[in-house]
Amino acid sequence: MHIESTNTEQTNEVLPSIKKRWSPREFDYTKKISQENLQLLFEAACWAPSANNEQPWNFIVVTKDEPEQFNKMIAILKEGNKLWASTASALILTVASLRSSYNNSENFHALYDLGASVANLTLQATELNIYVHQMGGFYHDKAEKVFQLSENSKSVSVIAVGYLPEDENFEARKEELLSKRRRKSLDEFVFRNNWGNPFFNINDFQKN
Repeated sequence: MHIESTNTEQTNEVLPSIKKRWSPREFDYTKKISQENLQLLFEAACWAPSANNEQPWNFIVVTKDEPEQFNKMIAILKEGNKLWASTASALILTVASLRSSYNNSENFHALYDLGASVANLTLQATELNIYVHQMGGFYHDKAEKVFQLSENSKSVSVIAVGYLPEDENFEARKEELLSKRRRKSLDEFVFRNNWGNPFFNINDFQKN
């Protein structure tokens, strides 16, 4: 039986904001993100799907406007991240609620759902020409103590958010880094019926 596609807007292009997304290690430290734009980022985050609609994501946000609080977040980062992350306009600690709000059982999908929420936030940021860099390089125990997380909460990542510098030297560095960016082709990670059996043929367009 032949099944017709129900997609009436066929396209061979990924959404531009997906390919535009990039994780810089430097920001324009003079620029601030407005309260309105920060609100848009978290509005996008809250529309992510989650198991049983638990919405187990939580975010602690510090901005450059409050240096003491901002420095608390910098202090929990590992050394390799401290210098460049300090140029961000805002830093966000992502936190997953590990227990179900319905019956207090383990929420096995909490980390997955938090990731989906952050993906929404990231794409919304990209649409606003705001850039996001997610970090795993921080001290989880220290973060949970400093920011007084509840017993059933787990710190997962720190996100640096800001605007790119506007100068020729940065643009040159950016272009060099982007030229080296690579992605696996679909035949390496999408399988038909059994593990290792490619679902697609090699897609040359994916190799950028």
